[in-house]
Amino acid sequence: MTVGTAPKAEGPIIQRLFGFVAGCLTPMLPAMLGTGMLKVVLTLLTTLNIVSATDATYQIFYSIADGFFYFLPIFLGWSIAKKVNGNAPLYMAVGALLCYPDLVAMMGGTLESATEYGEFLGMGCTYLFGVVPVIETTYTSSVVPMLLMAPLMKWAEDFADRISPNVLKAFLKPHLFFLICTPVVMIVLGPIGGVIGNVMAAAFNTLYGKVPWLTVGLLSALMPFIVMTGMHYALIPLFMNNIATLGYDVVVLVTMFCSNICQGGAAFGVAAKTKDVETRSEGIACGISAAVAGVTEPALYGINLRYMKPMIGAVAGAGVAGLLAGIMGVRGYTMGGSPSFLSLITFIGGDSPYHSVIWGAVCGVLGLVISFAVSFVLFQDPQKQSADTAGASVGAASAAVLSDETVASPVNGEVKPLSEVEDDAFSSGALGQGIALVPSEGKVYAPVDGEVTTFFPTGHAIGLLSDGGAEILIHVGMDTVKLDGRGFTPRVSQGSRVKKGDLLLEFDLELIQKEGYSTVTPMIVTNTDDYTAVEPVRARSLHTGDAAIRIQK
Repeated sequence: MTVGTAPKAEGPIIQRLFGFVAGCLTPMLPAMLGTGMLKVVLTLLTTLNIVSATDATYQIFYSIADGFFYFLPIFLGWSIAKKVNGNAPLYMAVGALLCYPDLVAMMGGTLESATEYGEFLGMGCTYLFGVVPVIETTYTSSVVPMLLMAPLMKWAEDFADRISPNVLKAFLKPHLFFLICTPVVMIVLGPIGGVIGNVMAAAFNTLYGKVPWLTVGLLSALMPFIVMTGMHYALIPLFMNNIATLGYDVVVLVTMFCSNICQGGAAFGVAAKTKDVETRSEGIACGISAAVAGVTEPALYGINLRYMKPMIGAVAGAGVAGLLAGIMGVRGYTMGGSPSFLSLITFIGGDSPYHSVIWGAVCGVLGLVISFAVSFVLFQDPQKQSADTAGASVGAASAAVLSDETVASPVNGEVKPLSEVEDDAFSSGALGQGIALVPSEGKVYAPVDGEVTTFFPTGHAIGLLSDGGAEILIHVGMDTVKLDGRGFTPRVSQGSRVKKGDLLLEFDLELIQKEGYSTVTPMIVTNTDDYTAVEPVRARSLHTGDAAIRIQK
């Protein structure tokens, strides 16, 4: 790491892309969880024949449960604006365009109005300005068009702001924004998802005719990525055609069944391993939503893509479950809501009515177990990982002759007992004794003379070995590892020699607070057991350089 340079997002482009997608969709997690769990309740009530899907009560509650996902592009507009620091109402208006009822009705996708251009793409066309062809497709519940629009919307907003005179900016800026974004989303970026969906449907239908077992396994593994594009809806016509001509379907019902359950299994794996109460609660809720109700968006966007590695478990479990389902000829005979364990009754039919139900349950349980196990093994709790790694790194520093010494405050701020820190790894004293501070400015100074033994790539944590032998960990904020370096500017590098009072790090206090993270900064002595006493001073606030911890050998 170069001294004085803020860490930048690193890693494969796919990882960074998924990171952006998760960053845009994670803020919507509360609504996803709430509506997803509501669908679970409604599914249970209808499955147990307590209420009918035609009852007014069911219809009202289903409207709120399904309405969020139907108008997802609008909510995504708000989330993207938050992510790129844009104007939320402008971005939401673009999402509203994609969900506008009259436009949805017009974009029915019939081939009656298709030109040669439309026929080539397998879709109908309408025209903008009477000349430019616009592919007819449906964008409700989709995410890709808005995600593709994100950089354009940001550019259009900045461009319109830059060229609009101040006296006219109030109306000219949004006017220019819509003039730029509307044609692009309708002519170019929006239809891309529809084209991709049609191509994929045709490809997998052909593949299933030749190697059905491989097709089901492959499509099950790829289904979460298809759901990300919103193009799983493009497979519905294929499902209806299969039911009408063959009497059964596997491309939609079986593969979605395997994928949905495994999304839930991966989320359960995270919940079982994490030490964070909030993450555990989210994991359980997301897992139930996916495995029981078949609503995977909370698990997909809120847990599995958010932490990346659980996604490997979901894909692996779905692939194996789908492979077995293809070999055993598992089939779905009717649509009964989002595929899940509760939808297994839709697998009843054919010459052996319960064959698909029994083997479907076996495949579902197998996929759930595999996805859970892989996710549990691969997932690393960000809080626990950052704290444990820091402790191990600092603890591995070369031993020094211990002596009594005083550790200074690394920041200006309010003093807080370590026991009140939200992270159990710190508050329990498991990593060592010390002190916590609430910084009043975004600067961290060296609390001792010594060596920087650890400087996390994300910039949020620093380990030092003092000349007196104290191993010290400074952790800026709680969960700030999730910022992936944003807002942190290191001023020294790992291995540097520092003097007490040297500037180690600058951080954006406002950004951390805006992103919803606590700024509480623990400073602990990780080799506490080597000392007779590690005692924090009694004070309400400290300035950099003030005595913060006194150590006795």
